[in-house]
Amino acid sequence: MDWLTYSNRYEIKYLVDSHRLAEIQRALEGFLVPDENGKGTNGYFNYSIYFDSPTYRFYNEKREGDLVRIKPRIRLYRNALDAPPKAVFMELKGRYNRIVTKRRALLGIDLARELLTDSTIPIDSQALQSSTMGEFCYLAHRFRLAPCVTVFYHRTAYFGAFYPGVRVTFDRLFRCSRQTTLENAEDSFVNAIPANQMVIELKYNEKAPEMLLRRFRSLGIQHSTFSKFAIALERTHDEIFAHKFLVA
Repeated sequence: MDWLTYSNRYEIKYLVDSHRLAEIQRALEGFLVPDENGKGTNGYFNYSIYFDSPTYRFYNEKREGDLVRIKPRIRLYRNALDAPPKAVFMELKGRYNRIVTKRRALLGIDLARELLTDSTIPIDSQALQSSTMGEFCYLAHRFRLAPCVTVFYHRTAYFGAFYPGVRVTFDRLFRCSRQTTLENAEDSFVNAIPANQMVIELKYNEKAPEMLLRRFRSLGIQHSTFSKFAIALERTHDEIFAHKFLVA
């Protein structure tokens, strides 16, 4: 089964010192309500394994700033690194100029393991009824995709209290690993960004609420061009470090 998680969405990202988390959350209080799927303000952990070609096609699309690009990944949601996954999805996150879309299909844990071993394995007809899985299989065969990096971070998520379609997320403890299993050991991870930094994402449809944008500006934080996928690859793959994609 497919889920069109979102389409025609825009994202603004901010790279901020983590010690300002409580201050920023207080400043946005009243504009946001906690995402109850993340147990309110306790949040949850995102564990994503990205795929790329032997020549890092998708990474280079990002580094070159291509207007149309895609990132295939397997995403798990966990309460902790060593906790069993609450759900496992195949996701295709696309960007068309500034517009962001994400499609996903629920994966069984066994199929997820098989795809991490060989992304071109035959998929049964029932799974291929999913357009997301069908497109992933096409990409996997065409570009010889293989898992390349694991990204792991803690997320606290909120929805707009008065603005439908608005979502704000706070991502901390952003780590990455070149190992690409569903159970990477904790010591396989390194910090993708300094441990005292976090990523805030403002996500919205059509138009960001001006009152919310003014509140962000009043905090003195500037938006940043930031890709978790690109940063994680640069941190874990020496062969592309010389072409580092810089945070702006």
